[in-house]
Amino acid sequence: MNERRDSQRVPVVIDAVLNYQAQVMICTVRDISLNGAFIEGTPAGLPYFNAPVELGVTINNGGETRQYRIPAKIRRITEQGAGLSFGDVGMDAYFSLVSLVYNA
Repeated sequence: MNERRDSQRVPVVIDAVLNYQAQVMICTVRDISLNGAFIEGTPAGLPYFNAPVELGVTINNGGETRQYRIPAKIRRITEQGAGLSFGDVGMDAYFSLVSLVYNA
């Protein structure tokens, strides 16, 4: 299987909320990169492949805790959860992700 990721992934444990239309799913981010993340969750509770979602996460950066709502799409669904690719994360969220990924 060829690796298709463009950026480094780091293992994390971050509580998150996955928003899809009017549904909300509490989940855990297990790895994250600048371009996406893998969330744990049951396949039955996840939206369909390629569904537009929003990932709500809280990131601590330099002693400051900030909440972000990151647009994403479901790119892979497994028995353990789903792989997401991020859309336009915004400048603040991007710099927090850079800090998280490269300081982990």
